[in-house]
Amino acid sequence: MEKLCAVRRDVLGHVGNRWSALVMMLLETKSRRYSEIRKSCGITPRMLTLTLHELERDGLIARITRDGDRPQVAYALTDAGRSLCSILGSLISWSDRHHDHIIDSRDRFAAAGD
Repeated sequence: MEKLCAVRRDVLGHVGNRWSALVMMLLETKSRRYSEIRKSCGITPRMLTLTLHELERDGLIARITRDGDRPQVAYALTDAGRSLCSILGSLISWSDRHHDHIIDSRDRFAAAGD
């Protein structure tokens, strides 16, 4: 049981962090270059590099090198990444529907002084 929890914690820690979900959802419709991802989600270069490396290491995205006069690098979801995006999409939809409730709850909590 302890090993199972460690595996879950490891996986959920990566895919559930703030930037991984956003980057993956950006890649849901098409492959994108580093600069496109960075501009779209406002992430710092260092954090984007770390996030891309973790997602690639976990097999959720693939780094694609396009040869030509000027080689280009893009990132795309793998099959595992696409299957995760459907789950993340549900979570994002839930957060959109409940955002106002959560903000109101936070405000009430802060006003209560706890």
